[in-house]
Amino acid sequence: MKKVDFDAYAADYEEHLGHNMAAFGKDTAYYAEYKIRLFARLWDRSTPPARVLEYGVGTGRNLPYLRAQFPGSTIGGCDISAKSVAIAQQVVPDGEFFVLGKPEAKRRKPYDAIFVAGVFHHIAPGLRAGAIEQLKALLAPGGQVVIFEHNPLNPVTRRLVRTCAFDSDAILLPPRELIERLETRGLTVTHRQSTLFFPAALKVLAPLERFLGWLPLGGQYVVRAVKAQ
Repeated sequence: MKKVDFDAYAADYEEHLGHNMAAFGKDTAYYAEYKIRLFARLWDRSTPPARVLEYGVGTGRNLPYLRAQFPGSTIGGCDISAKSVAIAQQVVPDGEFFVLGKPEAKRRKPYDAIFVAGVFHHIAPGLRAGAIEQLKALLAPGGQVVIFEHNPLNPVTRRLVRTCAFDSDAILLPPRELIERLETRGLTVTHRQSTLFFPAALKVLAPLERFLGWLPLGGQYVVRAVKAQ
């Protein structure tokens, strides 16, 4: 299976995404805003995080919502795609951006909260432990990482992945695998739920989702884990 080159999709990522999701409503921004709102709700501290990072920032489609939810925080983003990072940096010019795998990635001040969405299914199973170690190193003591992933039990999700050009290398992982990998690397999982039961075309039903988190059939699932103090 050939690894997807996200540099090749950086310039027209939104166009590809919109085409892939067209049958479920044109408002693809809905999914980004939805996940960032949930990420903010899962922050369970009395004061906002001082430093927030999106791991796998891509071209920055989530950044305006991160800025809106955390207006006083330092916002950062990182990715393996240098072209994508360059585009993301234009979205939040005062943010902190870096390319994963470069020396400067190891010299970052740690982050209080890290948002990860749709990244791990692109990471080969043998490399997932290393990615979690990388996340752990980027987290401050007591920091939280919130990870959204595609739900392999949802047939619509599997179809979308199967037909998406930049998911050609995807290997979906069930929540059990993600939780075990996080806890094996010393991160404590404190929350898990199913999400995105309704597409953008039915977003008027989104308030019902708070009652459905226990049902393992959402389009995605989310896991929160905490680094020890």
